[in-house]
Amino acid sequence: MKLKVPIYFSAGLTIQANMYYKMFIGWASQKIKDTSSVRNTYDFKHVCPLDRSLVNAPGPCVLFATPGMISGGFSLEVFKQWAPSELNLVTLPGYCVAGTIGHKLMSGKPTKVDLDKETQIDVRCQIHQLSFSPHTDAKGIMDLIGFLSPKHVMLVHGEKPKMASLRERIQSELRIPCCYPANNEIVLIPTTPSVKVGATKKFIRRCSTSALGKTDDKLLISCSTSNEASGAQGILVMEKTKTAKIIDEDELVHTLGLEEHKVLYALCCPVEFSTMELATNEANIISLCESSLMVVDVPTSSTTEDVNSAENRSSLHSLLVKFRAKIDCTNIQVAPAHLQLRSFHVSVCSNEDCKYRMKNKNDIPKSMVYFCCRWSPVDDKFARELLQIMEQLNSSC
Repeated sequence: MKLKVPIYFSAGLTIQANMYYKMFIGWASQKIKDTSSVRNTYDFKHVCPLDRSLVNAPGPCVLFATPGMISGGFSLEVFKQWAPSELNLVTLPGYCVAGTIGHKLMSGKPTKVDLDKETQIDVRCQIHQLSFSPHTDAKGIMDLIGFLSPKHVMLVHGEKPKMASLRERIQSELRIPCCYPANNEIVLIPTTPSVKVGATKKFIRRCSTSALGKTDDKLLISCSTSNEASGAQGILVMEKTKTAKIIDEDELVHTLGLEEHKVLYALCCPVEFSTMELATNEANIISLCESSLMVVDVPTSSTTEDVNSAENRSSLHSLLVKFRAKIDCTNIQVAPAHLQLRSFHVSVCSNEDCKYRMKNKNDIPKSMVYFCCRWSPVDDKFARELLQIMEQLNSSC
């Protein structure tokens, strides 16, 4: 054509799209492939990206801008500045959706175009329509689907009657399930994947051998939609140079090379007992510990046990009696210095400067005993039930 004017294209996705055209030139027609050894058809030497500062530069130029329907973006930005001049020409390729600026320009020769309720543009430039579409036709789509052989096809863009017709062709000629869902419609596509990964011995030992087929260090998990399928919980670890493997939850920190941290809640809670409740009878404690409802861990008492230890044991005994009256204490752990239900650990606190205390140490009655409690966030709801029982003891005294 021997044009002596600069040719520009809008940057961004255009550059990336053209790069893929160059890479996959083998998908082009035979004529283009034959000439690619001499020159790549998509290597446009005389076309360069446009610097936005050149939009209003003096002199002629050619600009390829997107989107082609002038519905927004860079093409609309340039159109606002070029439309009022009779020296400019706007060429619209192919089809424009109703409601876009491109469709309004193709519908006639408007002198004004409304961008919105408050913005109007004078149109004095020339308007020309070029019969060109970069979209693949039905034959091209059928060839592509036949080449890829997918298990399912979903049509997401196009006119509804044409998508319905294309779906029938795909299903009848290629025997591939196809759908064209409407906007916001949910589509469920069933899959039957089979993934083979390695697994640690600790994870395998924790799994049910009847539900999972396994060898020494390998595990095959078949994903199934059946309600009868059994499963195992683990963590899938995928590293760049190693085979993917499933590890036990307890192995994650070690696998990642991190230091393990535990989060515990703590509270030093005051409880007021009556004088009668603060009994120091060791026989009562032993009798209580031998109950079949509890897992007991009580070492033999020393004959030289001091008075404070005896008082602490008595306080724990009194608290245990209150717990048993309110909740199920099955599997409670009883020791001389503490009680433990699940992760809830409670012991008598003799530290007057304990940072977890609820009240000022100067307000402690003689019958008030402080218990240091700590528990895991997993048992937070259960722990608060126990704390509520301890709080109710104060109101009942």
